[in-house]
Amino acid sequence: MKILHTADLHLDRSFEGLKNSPKQIAEKLQKANPKVVTAIVDIAIKNQVDAVILAGDTFHQSRTSIRTQAYFIDEMKRLDREGIPVIMSFGNHDYYAAERYWFDFPKNMFLFQKEQVETHYFMTKNQEKVAITGFSYEHPWINEDKLSAFPTKDLGTDIHIGIYHGDTTNNGYQNYAPFSFSEMKTKGYDYWALGHIHQPQVVSADPLIVYPGTPQGHTKKERTVQGVAIVSVESGHATVHFEPVAQVVWQMTTYSLNQARNLQEALSMLTNFLSEKASNQYHVILKEIKLTDTEQLGEEFTLSYENGELLHYLQTALLQQTNDVLFLFRMKVITEEAATKARIIAAPELLSQLEKNYLQPDIFSNTLQELVQNPLFSSVVSINEEWRERSVEQADQKIKEDFVIQEDQL
Repeated sequence: MKILHTADLHLDRSFEGLKNSPKQIAEKLQKANPKVVTAIVDIAIKNQVDAVILAGDTFHQSRTSIRTQAYFIDEMKRLDREGIPVIMSFGNHDYYAAERYWFDFPKNMFLFQKEQVETHYFMTKNQEKVAITGFSYEHPWINEDKLSAFPTKDLGTDIHIGIYHGDTTNNGYQNYAPFSFSEMKTKGYDYWALGHIHQPQVVSADPLIVYPGTPQGHTKKERTVQGVAIVSVESGHATVHFEPVAQVVWQMTTYSLNQARNLQEALSMLTNFLSEKASNQYHVILKEIKLTDTEQLGEEFTLSYENGELLHYLQTALLQQTNDVLFLFRMKVITEEAATKARIIAAPELLSQLEKNYLQPDIFSNTLQELVQNPLFSSVVSINEEWRERSVEQADQKIKEDFVIQEDQL
């Protein structure tokens, strides 16, 4: 069985953190979310998947615009014409309320509409009997663990899949259906399709548990996107690879201008390098840059940076040179003085106490929970007392590099 699994599309969400973007960029951004949905459907059809799973937060809010509903339903109808079923749950952002939808969902779609856990069954084209168990949010939060209500694997099926939109508990209160991966593994399912975490994560290889992450970043923090997960599932075994669908990519790069001897060379270096790195494979590249080693360029450079003139010129020039692909939305100059001021002063007693805390096995394990549960990591690293001490020692060294450790003045 082959599945396309995605989550956290957040359709209707704007691209955040952009000020005074030019008209041609604004128009492209407005079209980006519909193009992402089209790309997802194209990939599902190309791969001839047996099902598409949407694991929550397909929409950015519970009340979704008519326009967004219309283009989403039209794309789901394309899958219906190809005989591809869609299994959809609703998350904490798009929690389900039937009265808010203007169109009927196509007959190929199965919706989890309740917070009560339920199981849906269907047959693949290869006559594999599949069970899919899940739930949806009906409110912006779910405080209780929903995993306990999931049944163990139905042995009368060939494949059993779980859909879960939520996050793990971490020694505290959590509003998004808190659960544990260890309990998830006890259910015996062949694949777990997760949602809610925007960074892509392969949590476990056996069974395969995957957060696909958001396929399209909407803020500058969402630079690490993989696309949609294409999952091949057999009884007791599953594999995954990702295919990109993002129409807009966020990038952040630091450039040193230490080789620029004057303003002309600095401007030439920036425009040439930025335009050369712009790839036409994306709808739009939203670029943030940080500049270092600019002191030798003098007062004129500083003035043009501070009044926004340099940024405005680069924005216009780069849009022309890249055929409206690259928009430089932010530029920051990091001076040596600013870098020194940014270093935080800490007392040695605080550092010592931090070391003692993180040497405790339970605190260390909770802090690195996502890392140690990654199958690729756990296959090459043996987590023992020696490794824990070495890790804390390396962290100690890094803190000393980034912080000013200041003794108390008596």
